[in-house]
Amino acid sequence: MNFNKKLAVAVSGAVLLMAGQFALADSATDIVDALVSKGVLTEEEGKLITKGHTSKTSVTPVVKEKDGAFTLESANGRNSISLTGRMNLDYRDSDGYVDGLGIDRDTQSFSDQFELRRARLGVKGKFANDFKYEVVGNLPGTATIDVAFLDWAKYEKVQFRVGKFKQPFGLEQLTSSNNIALMERSYVDQTVPGKKLGVQMMGSPKAGLTYALSTFQPQDTELNIAGGDRASGAARGTINFAELMGNKEMIMHVGLAGVGTEYSIATSSTSQTDASPSSTQRGTISSFRTPSRGMNNIFRGQVTGTPCFGSPTVYGGCTSEYSASVKQRALGLEGIFASGPFKLAGEYSGGTFKGTQGTNVVEYDTTTYYVEAGWFITGEKYASSYKNGVFSSFKPNNEFDLDKNNWGAVEALFRFEGYEVDNATVSGGRLQGNLNSYSSSNGKNENTVSGVESGAKTYTGGIRWILNTNVVLKGNFSYTKFDNAFAPIDVAGATASVKDEKVLSFRTQFMF
Repeated sequence: MNFNKKLAVAVSGAVLLMAGQFALADSATDIVDALVSKGVLTEEEGKLITKGHTSKTSVTPVVKEKDGAFTLESANGRNSISLTGRMNLDYRDSDGYVDGLGIDRDTQSFSDQFELRRARLGVKGKFANDFKYEVVGNLPGTATIDVAFLDWAKYEKVQFRVGKFKQPFGLEQLTSSNNIALMERSYVDQTVPGKKLGVQMMGSPKAGLTYALSTFQPQDTELNIAGGDRASGAARGTINFAELMGNKEMIMHVGLAGVGTEYSIATSSTSQTDASPSSTQRGTISSFRTPSRGMNNIFRGQVTGTPCFGSPTVYGGCTSEYSASVKQRALGLEGIFASGPFKLAGEYSGGTFKGTQGTNVVEYDTTTYYVEAGWFITGEKYASSYKNGVFSSFKPNNEFDLDKNNWGAVEALFRFEGYEVDNATVSGGRLQGNLNSYSSSNGKNENTVSGVESGAKTYTGGIRWILNTNVVLKGNFSYTKFDNAFAPIDVAGATASVKDEKVLSFRTQFMF
């Protein structure tokens, strides 16, 4: 035993021997525990010194508070549980439509409305020190599971995750809805796999580097072998050159991702535009909606299902559902450049969708992209909220407090984005929405031949006001210019064409 250890043993023993009260004994025991954890004393030496003295704190859970959230943690720090939640209340005002559009049968399209965009409640924490977990439920309407996963996270370089979680594709998608700058994600996010059941290996080999490899199930329900459900895969890797160089004032992030998936879709004779059951069954391969959550189905691709025999009936006729298969392949590129309170970020994704039902095939390429600029008027640094390849929560330099004349953090934002559909092959199906040409049978929003194209561009300006880590207010104005004027497909009896869309929206956001 060296001199330092002898001194530590002597001091610890003296403190315990002189302790006249339990409180002092508890404190001294904690000191000995700390010396053991640092390797100054062995466990045997620690037990010998504290013999006869029991620390009450060793079995009493500890309540911790951070950023308005509370965590119950065991005294040894190996187990914990936290309650989490979020609420987004939105209001949207849509403009730019003309009379004569018919009856809106889809309230996602034209109505000015309040919307409880998100209301979630969950728990997260760890156990046995090396395992982490999170379970979150969606509350509006019928309660569903948002995410539910378990991590083995002993090592930073190699970790494993099982359950339902976000697949590794898309910077926006992997950034929590609590932390995205504008109210809604872009067109890029409408082509990503999102939250699926699966298994993932991930890690950070070095500060500034991240990777993730996942295999997942496209559907939450049982697989449909007839429809072509297959295990799918996604992967993502990122590099932050600023972090590699030790620069804490900047972000120089580049990421690359890929996804391949095959899944079944239901084909049915009913659709939101049909006044009565149709004699043709169809299944939707993919679709786009304006990023402001305005007009729905500004593009939609559908493959024709099993032919209908006889008149539509509930049993055995056109209203019976069959299945088709969809294959998707995509590559994504992402980047962030931020210095102090200024940010420039963007993503690009290119891929293919192919829907098949028997000899019927509908296939097309999709391209989505956005560029987003941000400026923290109040001086917050973007680099302080960047972690492991995504943006985490932002904390104002000065939280909102009128008595102290503090206003929190204020961010000005602008985003330009778009989508394109081209190289279409249609043999037993249809494309709908804003198209560069239309079939003679429907001169406003539909075509059933190959070579049809579609596209739109959206410009969004916004303000994000972060009062504190728990309350955020947002205001956005979006203008969408469609490449082609068209009659909305979710409006029965539509006769007039829509060329553009304007949406003003506001959000009150609370999270913990």
